[in-house]
Amino acid sequence: MSILSPVMSYIVDKEVGFPIPSEKEKINRLLRRYRNILSQHPKRSDSPEVMFGVADLLVGRGELGDHAEAMKIYDQILLRNPPEYLKARALIGKAELLIGVPADFGNAISLCEKASGMLGRNVSDFFAAKTYIVEAELRLARRDKGDWAKALELINAVVKEKNAHWYFRGRALLSKGEIILYRNPDDLGPALKTVEFSLKELASRPDDYFTNKGKIVKAEILTRRQKKGDFQKAEKLLTEVIKMSLNYRDLIARAKLNLADIAAHPKAQKLLKEVHEMEGLDPYLIEKASLIEEALKKRKK
Repeated sequence: MSILSPVMSYIVDKEVGFPIPSEKEKINRLLRRYRNILSQHPKRSDSPEVMFGVADLLVGRGELGDHAEAMKIYDQILLRNPPEYLKARALIGKAELLIGVPADFGNAISLCEKASGMLGRNVSDFFAAKTYIVEAELRLARRDKGDWAKALELINAVVKEKNAHWYFRGRALLSKGEIILYRNPDDLGPALKTVEFSLKELASRPDDYFTNKGKIVKAEILTRRQKKGDFQKAEKLLTEVIKMSLNYRDLIARAKLNLADIAAHPKAQKLLKEVHEMEGLDPYLIEKASLIEEALKKRKK
């Protein structure tokens, strides 16, 4: 879901070997080193910083169980009464891991607000920008009264900051593209342009959650626009998401539903069946599957 913080990214980049190891191998090597340090010297003065490094690496690696372990580490850091800057980073780390948990949206937004109060409003700072974007994404997902207006305010602050980190600028542009699309469904040109800018910013991370989400949003815009070749372009983007190496279940389900909406009947029925067999999906995806199923029945008549 996330990118490594600048410090951890720098340390990972410094990991060398022959033949040159993959990014994941570098992360695994650092995890072993940091865990060994903590096991041998649990009371060292900088242990909260080392713990944060472990959590950052786990979130960046994103294997099964990594996010749950990272959440536990963030909680352990907060129990140690760390310096304010580290407390803010742990809070925003927790909030980001709650983006896919609707029951915790309110709590996660409160964590963002606390972190933002500690970090300040200079979004050229990596963690300040992260605080803005995570809060914006949570508000877009929650959709309470005033959430989208506040989310847009936060997004624009990052988009307009020329020194904002490219990754959070990419996420900000993607969220802005979605807002344009769903607030003004006929205003497809600006929505498409904004999402394409987002995908350019995120191009160096082809397996990233938000890169694949960007492909889905772009496909949704193209299928609404319906110019010559748009359906073929949308189908290609959605197929790429379905075949991606990481198991982002909600994105795969969303891609399959969008593809079912434009595919011929046998393929569409197969895709819908696959989505129905997926467990733990967001209710809006289940509702969308039902709507597409009804539309498919009418197409057959």
